[in-house]
Amino acid sequence: MDSLITLRQIAPIIGRSVREVWREIDRGNLPKPVPGRPARSFESDVEKYLKKLRDERDGKSDNEKE
Repeated sequence: MDSLITLRQIAPIIGRSVREVWREIDRGNLPKPVPGRPARSFESDVEKYLKKLRDERDGKSDNEKE
């Protein structure tokens, strides 16, 4: 089962502030949080975001991604 985590919990995982997490959401890099307070997102969405950053860092193209 995919856990919901708050944006406050996401911020240190991705090494950014809560404000920067919102910016990443606004840019479309992270999906919008589920409705409710506090704002929460699925843990798997954060994992996908981090994988995308790793792939970009490593210079992997879309064809090479698993």
